[in-house]
Amino acid sequence: MPDTTTQQVNFVLAGITTDRCEILSTAPDEQKPVKINAGLNFGIDSSKKLLKVLFRNEFLQDEIPFITIEAGCIFAMDEESWKSFINDDKKLFALPKPFAGHLAQMTAGTARGILHAKTENTPMNRFMIPATNVEDMIRENVILSLKTHENNGHE
Repeated sequence: MPDTTTQQVNFVLAGITTDRCEILSTAPDEQKPVKINAGLNFGIDSSKKLLKVLFRNEFLQDEIPFITIEAGCIFAMDEESWKSFINDDKKLFALPKPFAGHLAQMTAGTARGILHAKTENTPMNRFMIPATNVEDMIRENVILSLKTHENNGHE
């Protein structure tokens, strides 16, 4: 696999998805603590050379979620950039941690904007996705299998 640490990756934001947005109508108790859970997921569509980053954020009080948002960013890459992440021998797609973190940070920012738009002019608008370093959620390179994404002969 080529060294992608010095190579420029050509990509564009090709789409944004709001996969889930659940907001309870009653605001949580201001006297009780609020817990936040966040998660990331990565997926690919090899035939279209698309990568999706899904960011999930959940606000909970007494372990009961009162806001759950899942937003995705779909990134398209040029042929050369796409190939730079592929290991043909192992049938793997490997995103270097720094680049995966950059895409995750963009996706978290997108989710932050979606949440604001969905809660604007409501009491829930005071709950914002923290401006933490989402890159820290990624501990190592993101490795995705190409085997499950191949065309199996069915259209």
